[in-house]
Amino acid sequence: MFKHSLLVLLVSGFMVAKASGEALPGKLNVEQPKSTVVTLYSDKALISQTFNSRPDAKGSLEISGLPINRLDGSLNLEYVNGETVYRPEEIFWYQGGLDRDNYYRNLVGKNVEVFGGGLNVAIQGKLVSYQQGIGLVEGSNGRQYFIDYHDPQGLRILSRVSSETQGKSLKYLTADFGQQPVSGPLKLTYITPQLSYDSHYRLTLLSQNQGRLELKTLLTNSSNINFNQAKIRLVAGGEGGVPGFYRKNRMLEASVVADAGDYGERVGEVLLSTLPKDTVLPANSKQLIDLFSEALHLEKLYTLDVYGRSTGGRTSMAERPRLTWKFEAPLDLPPAQVRMYEQDPDGGYIISGNSWLPKTTAGDHAWLTMGEALAVRVERTRLDVEQKSDKELVVKWQATVSNDQEDSITLLIKERDPNLIKLESVKGATLEKMDQLRVEVSAGTQKIIHFTAKYRR
Repeated sequence: MFKHSLLVLLVSGFMVAKASGEALPGKLNVEQPKSTVVTLYSDKALISQTFNSRPDAKGSLEISGLPINRLDGSLNLEYVNGETVYRPEEIFWYQGGLDRDNYYRNLVGKNVEVFGGGLNVAIQGKLVSYQQGIGLVEGSNGRQYFIDYHDPQGLRILSRVSSETQGKSLKYLTADFGQQPVSGPLKLTYITPQLSYDSHYRLTLLSQNQGRLELKTLLTNSSNINFNQAKIRLVAGGEGGVPGFYRKNRMLEASVVADAGDYGERVGEVLLSTLPKDTVLPANSKQLIDLFSEALHLEKLYTLDVYGRSTGGRTSMAERPRLTWKFEAPLDLPPAQVRMYEQDPDGGYIISGNSWLPKTTAGDHAWLTMGEALAVRVERTRLDVEQKSDKELVVKWQATVSNDQEDSITLLIKERDPNLIKLESVKGATLEKMDQLRVEVSAGTQKIIHFTAKYRR
């Protein structure tokens, strides 16, 4: 009776330990952390995790579950107890992938089968030596077989060891803490390109210069690791790059709208955004989320950049300005591509323009430059050139602005010549800045303006 009760107690204790998630000494599985923070960038992710794992009696800790595709130099492992930090003396692992030499070196001393090279039947034996494609097998029949992978017609070997055993050296990383009296939680960090995000803005044009700006983000986890209970953050503005290392993924769609007031916070020169707590990153998945949706008042403009001294011998030139939308940023906006959607005559929507929004601080004006105008044209004519002195050149211009639209327009002409001193003697337009003119043109009309530009020689 006593033995039976003791057995039940031991089994119950084992089951409680397993249920509590406590790792065995010397073992660490990255999918069983105490806590996880995933910080996503446009081309990579920084993974930060804490564990309760401890090394075995020899100071060794085997780590399993790390993604193969990671930045090896970024791997950091340490126990932290207050101001005391314990780091491993060495972290060792074999390279994964299709590395034949690593694979066969791990079979030395193990049972294999020899085939090919004219043999009628496979020969069982033991691999006694292998290096750079050359191996020697001692057959169970007492003969020795020379293996040469450089010979297309040569003998080959097959492993008779289970895949779990032969893959162990590729599956685990081993951290050696020696005899350090480690204490405190174990912290693991690494960088992997297998997790990333890509954002874009959807700007929907509504009636009367009103619009709606939505920030949509595609989260990608192409690793075999599930991040189901992680704090997930996005960093924008400080990192560039092109998302890569994708594989075939299943698509998950989510409708997660974050409160705009809680969208992001400034950390140094970047914008850090924490996603809702219920956001998960399943293995081999993608999911599309909405970060915020804000109403905007849009100002429709046409902009024309000119370089007055770069016209060569031409006295007249016809140009098309570019459609530009201006608005005040309702909050800190990360840089991303912008797609503009506009309603068509049938009530559907079309993509009417594409642009790029740079990092913009809340309250600042954002400028979105689209494609060339379809029904607005500008013809500039150089009327006179006068050299005032060895250091100054004066050019008189006339510009005819044609508006074939059914609505009045506002055109901004910006002189981009770096040698410009100022614009002056403006007629038919408003001088907004020393290098910029503002022209108002009614629907279906033309307007002629005159101005003088002074340049440094």
